[in-house]
Amino acid sequence: MPGGTGGATVAGTGAPRPGDGAGVLTSRSLERNVLVSGGVVLVGIAVFGEYGMLPGAACGAAIAYGNFYLIRKILGKAFSAEGGIRKGFVVQYILKFLALVAVVYLVVRSGRFDLLGFLLGLSALVFGVLLEGISRAVETK
Repeated sequence: MPGGTGGATVAGTGAPRPGDGAGVLTSRSLERNVLVSGGVVLVGIAVFGEYGMLPGAACGAAIAYGNFYLIRKILGKAFSAEGGIRKGFVVQYILKFLALVAVVYLVVRSGRFDLLGFLLGLSALVFGVLLEGISRAVETK
């Protein structure tokens, strides 16, 4: 069948193969890129002299890194179970998401942090993933 899998289902394709992106969850370079992007956001804010934004950006970057760390741990445990995917990871993932929403709500509601700085800090995760994608694309050329 053109463009298809020849009748194979997603579950029947076998274990992930090295080099097909399955190692992203265990990639320390992605974790490093998230931390680097958080640092770049903080340095950029400091360079532009917006010192009032620094606490919010630091808080946002810490939340973004913590979120990534928990995602990596939850999904890493879920897919490392022999014989298939662990079923309890869905509950853990939902609880992590609800905790993330609660923390973001409390930070925004408290009014102690600059919201633009907080959003820039939270975006460290997105910037880190983009940086990882760019670095992997350059490596393959």
